[in-house]
Amino acid sequence: MKFVIKLVLLAAAGWSGYWFVGAKGQENLVAGFLDSSRSDGWVARTGDYTVTGFPNRFDTQVTDLTLLDPSGEWGWQADEFQIMALSYQPNHVIVAFPGQQVITTPSGTLSVAGEQLRGSVVIAPQSDLALSRLQLEGALVRLHSSDGWDALVNSLNIALHLDDAGADLPYRLGVEATDITPPAMLTSIIGGGQFLPDTVEKLYLDAHLALSAPLDRHSFETRPPLPTAVTINDAEIVWGSSRLRVNGMLRDSGGRYVEGELTLNVENWQPLFDVFKAASHLSTTEKLTLKRALDAASSGSTLQFTLTFSGGESHIGPFTIGPAPVIPF
Repeated sequence: MKFVIKLVLLAAAGWSGYWFVGAKGQENLVAGFLDSSRSDGWVARTGDYTVTGFPNRFDTQVTDLTLLDPSGEWGWQADEFQIMALSYQPNHVIVAFPGQQVITTPSGTLSVAGEQLRGSVVIAPQSDLALSRLQLEGALVRLHSSDGWDALVNSLNIALHLDDAGADLPYRLGVEATDITPPAMLTSIIGGGQFLPDTVEKLYLDAHLALSAPLDRHSFETRPPLPTAVTINDAEIVWGSSRLRVNGMLRDSGGRYVEGELTLNVENWQPLFDVFKAASHLSTTEKLTLKRALDAASSGSTLQFTLTFSGGESHIGPFTIGPAPVIPF
């Protein structure tokens, strides 16, 4: 019996030692990350960081975090950031984003806040710490842009993981959002609720991505990895009585505009065409001609067509309907 007690005490002492060494390692990891980021020219500072969770967890809490890349174009500010990991599985962590998060981009800043804004991250147990899987979720996510617009998403789920089947497009991205209130500036452009309700019922995306660099510990030494190509396996928007489904391929043209083509299948397409008419710069004659072509191509209330982006322009068949989408970075 005494031997068993001694064995238990020895195991407890050993585990306690492991936890305190691991906790110190977590603190050193945060400090090392900040130091190396500053050495690479980043602005990297934090108010405080602590590790708690004895005996089974490493819970790291960081306050007043500021990261800004050497160009000053990309950055992240957080009132608070939490990293939670089981002490026996340190490569799988839960992250939480309480308070306000401010994301800096070349186009301005975006403030993000919400309820239960959190995620799960799995890192490959290799020296480069490559991302294996990422999942983010939130409820009542509020967005505010420095351009002056606001948006609200009732529920949001984002998943990104390495997909062995996609050699040229190695990352698979999934997004699902419900009850989205778009910015007022957007709804005013498309008719101010005259053709479609103010809330988008559902947005869904399943896609494969190619990025400018792998997602690992080296990714952010200069600038964040950015999409260079995307294959949309399936995308869906449910807005009022209309349902839009999309698939296709888009790529970075190396210039200002996106290139590629999308196949669109639209149920109850007439309200969406009314939105297009309100926002388009086509002449009245061109809009009428396009409407007649779509009427001829549709089967009742269902319409399928291909939208092509090339040479900086958007085309539906022989019709040029406007400029191609601008690459936002």
